[in-house]
Amino acid sequence: MTGASQGYNDELKLTLHPDLRDYLCKDNKLGHSMLVATQSFVCAGCAFVSKQRGSGLNDIFLSYNREDAAVAKLYADAFSRDGLIVWWDTALRSGEAYDEVTEAALRGAKAVVVLWSPRSVVSRWVRAEATLADRAGTLLPVMIETCERPIMFELIQTADLSHWKGNVGDPGWDSFLKEVRRRIAGESDAPSPVELAMSATFKLPLKASIAVLPFTTSGKGDGSDSFADGIVEEISAALSQFPSLFVIASASSLTYRDTVLDLSKIGRELGVRYLLEGSVRIAGQRVRISVRLIDDLATEQIWADKFDGILDDMFELQDRVAMAAASIIDSTIEAAELRRAVTRPTSAPGTQELYWRASAAFRKWNPESVREAITLTQRVLELEPENTWAAALCGFCHATLFSNQWSDDLMASRTAALAHYELAMKHGGEDARVLDFAGATLTSVAGDRDTASRLVERALELNPGSASRIFWGGWNDIVNGNMARGLERFEGALRLNPRSVVRPFMITGMGICLLFLHRYDEAATILAEGVQQLPQYPAALASLTASLHYLGRHEDAAAMATRLQAAGGSFGVLAMMRNAEQRDLVVAGVEAAARSAVPT
Repeated sequence: MTGASQGYNDELKLTLHPDLRDYLCKDNKLGHSMLVATQSFVCAGCAFVSKQRGSGLNDIFLSYNREDAAVAKLYADAFSRDGLIVWWDTALRSGEAYDEVTEAALRGAKAVVVLWSPRSVVSRWVRAEATLADRAGTLLPVMIETCERPIMFELIQTADLSHWKGNVGDPGWDSFLKEVRRRIAGESDAPSPVELAMSATFKLPLKASIAVLPFTTSGKGDGSDSFADGIVEEISAALSQFPSLFVIASASSLTYRDTVLDLSKIGRELGVRYLLEGSVRIAGQRVRISVRLIDDLATEQIWADKFDGILDDMFELQDRVAMAAASIIDSTIEAAELRRAVTRPTSAPGTQELYWRASAAFRKWNPESVREAITLTQRVLELEPENTWAAALCGFCHATLFSNQWSDDLMASRTAALAHYELAMKHGGEDARVLDFAGATLTSVAGDRDTASRLVERALELNPGSASRIFWGGWNDIVNGNMARGLERFEGALRLNPRSVVRPFMITGMGICLLFLHRYDEAATILAEGVQQLPQYPAALASLTASLHYLGRHEDAAAMATRLQAAGGSFGVLAMMRNAEQRDLVVAGVEAAARSAVPT
């Protein structure tokens, strides 16, 4: 086929029914004759289509940022396959004035589809095109990637197709396409203010966001509905105590009772990423509560569990289930946020994603990863100078470089740690996450154990059911020499969240407590696992070295002492312990192991 014929055939693909197009293009005499016979007609038609495009007589004007061209093509192709005429800037001919042609196409289009992404929201061209379309009543925005829309468009209903990859059979695409066709047809069905509010698509908040949906029940008239609603209220209230979560009030969530639950629609209407749904079954005095946590945007279940109890004390059971579920949900969502930030990073990350990337890097606990976390948190603070989570984490990262002697300039790291500590406390002194990092920072660089202890204990008061708060409480106990309670706290945190992202630090804490309780065999077993997962963590290396020495495993202790020396020789948090006798226990064990490691 000649180049000209190929061009005509491309236009046929846009305008002819697919079955007819395929028949004409088949290798058969009749189809070939028909194609040749209509060549001049196609040529004229292409000229007409080109003229219409140039004059702005189009169904759809596609507004997007050039970095999103691949996604824009999916939309253009899908609209074209549905028989709609689409103008986007690839239709510009050589020599045409960009501004004039674009404006003509924009003003002449019956529907203006704006593709919002982190790149398009900062584009003055896209914002200007959206503004003109809004004034003309032709604007149909769609979210192709999670982002914060320009404030003037926040109240405009926006389709969320961030999951869409070009599948024309997708229900979300089908719904959006119907709305586009309605707009092109000039149909006006303006919703009432109440309907608009109920159908609004809210932007996702910076925090991880969740709604607890009404629980299904086993039957009517048996009191299970009111019991189930009480569970929803209690879980919502418990979750609201976690500073890491944005929680929809139960009064809003419960309005979905007695409706067919369309989870993706509810997620969009409430502006949340995570949804918790469940069921209540009552048999006599026995009750079973089943729950599952769904990542609505990824359309996947990330956690499920069940709780059994007796109805002797309904309110006590509600409280117990709520606190247990809330703690697991908080930890599970934190792990999901960390995993997504690392495995599926966006090209233009916002402050929330940058924070979770920093948090993930920090947990690797080696000099390079801690410095990477500092860089990421500093980027957050450049964008949001009063971001208390980033300031607190950045301060503890600097403190970690100082206490583990991983810094080339120890005093500079100490100064930076205290500066970020002060910034975090100034703006977030009642945030439990901030208090945890602040207490750890003070312990590491200032030796102010009393103030640090008050901060950590205050975090526990604010959020007593949190596995994270209990975890930090355990480390506070190690510093203050309360090994029995520390062990109890680490075990409790691990029970609440057995798959925690900080599990290596939890088991290391347990091993340290066991060492100072003189349970050396148990300590060595647990610390070996900790060292395997955190090979450069000084506290784990030193504690395992001492445990092996006191067990009489001198060869293994010597090998571990060599590893500790290669990692910098610091004892980390163990050097900050208040109890001198406990410090001497680990120092003596490590020094003895190190002496046996030196060749004679």
